[in-house]
Amino acid sequence: MVIGNAVVDVAYHVERLPGSGETVLARERTVDVGGKGLNQAIIAHRAGAEVRFCAGLGRDPAADIIRACLETEGLSNAWLVSVPCATDESIVYVARSGENCIVSTVEAARRLAPVDTESVLVGVAPGDVLLLQGNLSRDVTGMCLARAHAAKATTILNPAPIAFDYADLWPLVTIAILNQIEAQTLTGQVEIEAAAAVLCSLGADKIVLTLGPEGALVHEVLGLPQHVPAPAAIAVDTTGAGDVLAGVVAAGLDRGLPLMAAVRWAVAAASYKVTRHGTSSGFPSSDELAAFARAMDLP
Repeated sequence: MVIGNAVVDVAYHVERLPGSGETVLARERTVDVGGKGLNQAIIAHRAGAEVRFCAGLGRDPAADIIRACLETEGLSNAWLVSVPCATDESIVYVARSGENCIVSTVEAARRLAPVDTESVLVGVAPGDVLLLQGNLSRDVTGMCLARAHAAKATTILNPAPIAFDYADLWPLVTIAILNQIEAQTLTGQVEIEAAAAVLCSLGADKIVLTLGPEGALVHEVLGLPQHVPAPAAIAVDTTGAGDVLAGVVAAGLDRGLPLMAAVRWAVAAASYKVTRHGTSSGFPSSDELAAFARAMDLP
């Protein structure tokens, strides 16, 4: 179950990211679907998971684009919710180096109310996986985590973008997936292992810290931190790479993989994504994800 946002991404490809007050010229403009929720739902489905995806959409052409994408991917529109505002949009600037910066609207995602997520959570049980991001309201985030936690499902939180404090929500989180900047913001710790330890002390069971080209660090309440290195890759567009990692981790756990194996698979998939332009259009396919799994001898 992925509950989050769905947006239309408008990307401008530039030589370098602009500085404050600076205007730069774009080499190219592309339109794609994205949003952390939609991205993670798509890649989890491509990785073999049966996915229920819930998001708020307006009644506009952008919503039609997103619905058509879900149908193409083989995902159901049954849990999409119409909300009284425009569908969310992201403006993405992608430098030739592969770096990006993103500005997103979030009104449609924040319009989701607890009652809107009831149907997607029906029947949640042990063995199920709930995946959330930072685009929902705090009330909806807390309710969904509490509902899945009470049902003994695995709860995965990717708290990006950071819009509120998760203080009393961490004990409801089985696995937190976040990058170095997010970990530092939430804990005040600059050193990544210290940040992971603080998050575990606040109640999260396990932490996956994404390290970009360095791979990921996995920290559990019991045990030493373990590093998962990333394969060498020439980055052209890092947009959505973190979402690929989160979605593949969720799919790996759904198929019964241990966390370390799921993270190894996810790091390989995210490293492949950065070599391709686009958001969901640049994600690895089902066949490519299966090939990565076979190469790692994953069950």
